[in-house]
Amino acid sequence: MPVKFDVKTLERFRSMTPQEIYREVTDAVHQAEGPKGSEDFVDALDSLVDEGILSWDQIQNFESEEDN
Repeated sequence: MPVKFDVKTLERFRSMTPQEIYREVTDAVHQAEGPKGSEDFVDALDSLVDEGILSWDQIQNFESEEDN
């Protein structure tokens, strides 16, 4: 089941650091019901890029940091 963010959550994300947002989104996808795949993470993050909250460059940087 895709993770959807309500207006209140999106507004709260706007006051958080990109790292905090990324962690919270990742946790939300992990906690969502049903099976999860990489597409679920991409869809959740893509919705934040569409809202102008995160950029794909920021997301790729977070993923690189997690790999180290």
